[in-house]
Amino acid sequence: MKISKIFLFTAAALALCGACDDSDDKVDPSTTEDKISVSPMEGVVGSKGGDVSAMVTSSGAWTLEGAENAYVLPSAVKGKDGDIVAFTVKANDKEEDQVFTYTFTCGKKTASFKITLKKKASETEEQLELFYADGANILSCEGGKVTVLVTSSGAWTLEGESDFVTPSATSGEDGAEIVFEVDPNETEEERSANYVFKMGSKEVEFQIVEKGETGETIEITSKSEMRLAYTAVERLAVELTTNVNYRNLTAEIVSETEGWLTYTIARPTEGGAETDVTAYFSMAQNDGETPREATVTIKGVKNGTAVLKVTQLPKSKIEPEKLAYFLDVEAQTLDIPVTANVEFDVTVSEGATGWFTYNNADDSGLHFTVEALVNGSARSCDVVLTEKNAPDNSEALTVNINITQKPKGLIECVADMRRSRCYFPFLKNGGALNSLKNGTMEALVNIQETRVSGSLSTIMGVEGKFLLRLGDVNVPWNQIQLAMQGGNRTDTKLKLSELDRWYHVAVTWDDTFAYFYIDGELLYRTGISNYSGFNLGVAYGGSESDYNRAFWIGYAYNADRFFPGYMAEVRVWNRTLTKEEINAENHFYSVPVDSEGLVGYWKLNDGAGQIIKDHSPSGNSMLGEINVHSSGGQQIGDPGMNWVEMSLP
Repeated sequence: MKISKIFLFTAAALALCGACDDSDDKVDPSTTEDKISVSPMEGVVGSKGGDVSAMVTSSGAWTLEGAENAYVLPSAVKGKDGDIVAFTVKANDKEEDQVFTYTFTCGKKTASFKITLKKKASETEEQLELFYADGANILSCEGGKVTVLVTSSGAWTLEGESDFVTPSATSGEDGAEIVFEVDPNETEEERSANYVFKMGSKEVEFQIVEKGETGETIEITSKSEMRLAYTAVERLAVELTTNVNYRNLTAEIVSETEGWLTYTIARPTEGGAETDVTAYFSMAQNDGETPREATVTIKGVKNGTAVLKVTQLPKSKIEPEKLAYFLDVEAQTLDIPVTANVEFDVTVSEGATGWFTYNNADDSGLHFTVEALVNGSARSCDVVLTEKNAPDNSEALTVNINITQKPKGLIECVADMRRSRCYFPFLKNGGALNSLKNGTMEALVNIQETRVSGSLSTIMGVEGKFLLRLGDVNVPWNQIQLAMQGGNRTDTKLKLSELDRWYHVAVTWDDTFAYFYIDGELLYRTGISNYSGFNLGVAYGGSESDYNRAFWIGYAYNADRFFPGYMAEVRVWNRTLTKEEINAENHFYSVPVDSEGLVGYWKLNDGAGQIIKDHSPSGNSMLGEINVHSSGGQQIGDPGMNWVEMSLP
């Protein structure tokens, strides 16, 4: 008996294509990469000819090429994803197999389809041969079909009987295709059916073996108990080993809270064995304060089951009262209240050795002992709180608390300006900020987070008139720019390149030039047209029309132009400060409130409330808003500011 190892039959291929057409198995083709495949990849036709088909899966339009021949005619030479191409094959007039190869092309990708036309029977000697796919005569307990091609030099007959197999014919001629229908085997015993093809003096035995029914087995090979984070998961994968067809797997989910966990689909595991299956679930986000649990029973068709337990935790929370503590030089105890819904470990960095000791924790918080600072040099360490027993699918939550011990600083509080802004609701003395032919704007700034290219971040000023900011189109997001009605001014030397570092930024001007300083160093000078001077005394009255013409700190034009970090010591002068004045001792951190020419001084150290006090003689206090955002075309925010404890210098 001869068996072709490459033989794939059209009927089986089309059945496979049909079986794979469930909507839940479809995968969107890539829109960025050429892809093409055909199923099946080859076919065999008896010597009398016939039809063979292939389904094309592609990312776009395809074409078909193949050497011209007198035997094969394809139904199409171009098409689209999902098309089925039928190849009509004429009878073989030669006593040898003929092979025809066709190439499907989509973009830069190709896929081959091979057709084998079996040889005609010998005209000079008796011949009887059977061809069928390797192993096709051995079936599972589910039964199915076995297709056999017969090559014979004369008429043949089929002998044999079975109570579970039905052949489509018991006699025929060369090139005949016989389909054996095999009923399901509902017993546990393996069974076989034996047949004999006869022609003249030739006989060829043919046997069909059908496996007995085995008990369904389903085993979870990944974790059978999962502790998961609060976040939503679109494809929660559970690995299985099973002898159940993946299409027949179902899942029963039992939970006190309905709907948060849903079974979606099972698929063969990519790269796995035939018995490896991955079941997928979707999981909604847990916005509650408590864990939720589900028991999942994965089932086969009959009695196969496996049990999975899923626990979805709430969002892990470890919230100290503050993230930074600035301690004076005296010996003391430090108590840090912490609100948490998880257990956590407490560790202290090496910098604490000899002066900062963790004692214990109780319901009131964490307790530490601090030794006196003797030599006056600042010292610091970190207290790290690390979540215990973190969820299976996320990293442990860690919170870092910085402890600094030093002599009292000139600055002890700053404003976090992320999505925050300050403005004049009215002006007590607007004239002090107008007609500034000579002047200075300066501030301490600390960038806490990077921004994307093209972003704008406001320090202070009036949009479209005189605005000190960072970034712009074609300007790095962290480069200082002065946006003026007569054109913008900037230079590549004006970058604030480090995160979490305090910079003193100053722009001074006269009626001819503007001068840019970073940390007291003059880095750039540029010409300006000052004419009658700049007007900064512009209040925001609450109407949409004057959003962009008011004087703001940390805001201009829209809520996306916030400053991405901390600010302090914002000042406006009506005179051009000299380099020596800017570099005077402690000038970065504080100036006398009655300094000559000081017309606006907002320390941003108020620590509470919405009022941002103007410490200059002008008395033009501002209002602060947080959570600034766009809503219905309006730019709105909540009263107040985010204050951060800080000790500078």
